[in-house]
Amino acid sequence: MIRANQIAYEYIRSRIIDGTFRPAQRLVEAQLAQDIGVSRNTVKKVLLQIEQERLITIEDNKGARVLSLSIEEIQEYYEIRRSLEVLVVRAAVRRITDEELMRMRQILVEMVELKKNQDYDNYSKGNRRFHDIIYDASGKTVAVEMIKGIKMQLIRFQFRTMLAPGRSDNSVLEHQALLDALANRDEEAATLAITRHIDNVVDTIVKYKALFY
Repeated sequence: MIRANQIAYEYIRSRIIDGTFRPAQRLVEAQLAQDIGVSRNTVKKVLLQIEQERLITIEDNKGARVLSLSIEEIQEYYEIRRSLEVLVVRAAVRRITDEELMRMRQILVEMVELKKNQDYDNYSKGNRRFHDIIYDASGKTVAVEMIKGIKMQLIRFQFRTMLAPGRSDNSVLEHQALLDALANRDEEAATLAITRHIDNVVDTIVKYKALFY
């Protein structure tokens, strides 16, 4: 039963994140159960779990739908995240170690290769590892927890930004600028780098919103 739950969870969640299941799309329990090869009861339990992550909404007599955020709501989420990321990155400048910087350099090299191969799934995983090092170095556990909560709401938008023209190239440059600022222990440069990085993601979503809706 645990294995069935995990299979169903990963199936549904991954398709929300990569955009296969579109915002506001209805998720039919019987169809999902047939597609995944599990019981309808398993699907029902998994949908309740995913609802807790605020990726879907479930209404009585209407069932589950993929959560749909307006452009204005997305922008507000990113505004909040930007403020928190600045707090975190400024703290990381003072605390990050040479060993952590070396790991970030290695990850960025991998990300460049993944970008060339258009392997955006693993690129996103590398991106997460890159930022996790900054989060760990900062010591700002409360702020990091809040950032990760916001990221959970935005992950399906973040993932698809890589499909926008030129975004993958800009993403690599933005990560390099952030890494350079951290290596130079330059709080102002790090603040500018993380601010530009987040603002550019928002601009991409607004400009190419057809990718997300």
